[in-house]
Amino acid sequence: MTNLINEVNRHLSDDVIIQLSKQLGAQDPNMVKRATQGVSELLLSAISKNATHQERGGGLFGAIEKDHDGGILGDLLGVFTGKQQVNNPKTMNGSGIVNHLLGNRQLEAAQVIGQMSGLDIFKSGVLMQLLAPVIMGVVGQKQRSNGLDLGGLASILLGGGQQQQSRGQGAAGVFGKLLDMDGDGSMMDDLLNIGMKILKK
Repeated sequence: MTNLINEVNRHLSDDVIIQLSKQLGAQDPNMVKRATQGVSELLLSAISKNATHQERGGGLFGAIEKDHDGGILGDLLGVFTGKQQVNNPKTMNGSGIVNHLLGNRQLEAAQVIGQMSGLDIFKSGVLMQLLAPVIMGVVGQKQRSNGLDLGGLASILLGGGQQQQSRGQGAAGVFGKLLDMDGDGSMMDDLLNIGMKILKK
């Protein structure tokens, strides 16, 4: 998954970050850049969790094959400024993607991203929706270029998982706990405390 995070970051150039900051109404692009890192790790973790789930995996793979071929990555700045149109509206349905991946954990996810980056919860939530098509595009491009089936895609997504896990209380640990929540919010204090510890490192 680390390689996929690096691939997402490669497409999120300074110009793209500045454009995202404008769309969010955020004054500090560096804050947005920190938040994009958290969003990338969170959503890729959620995609990998879905890919290894017997029931949800097939639906995810179908959506990637049909709606996310990575085409938007060719001119990401143009897509975000509106100068580049995307033919398939489902490709840019960030709210639908986030809802599918996170369900009732969206609010908690936005809070954790906000705590880790300094971005407020509303802007963190909107940023997740803006970035979701980009992250799905990176995954779809990888799936297409390597001719991966669902099992192969899951393997790519889980690559480096043990290394991330060994870092203990790192970002991957925070998001793993978040994705395992049952939605009752009872773990929020622990999650936010872990997020604050990461900030202090």
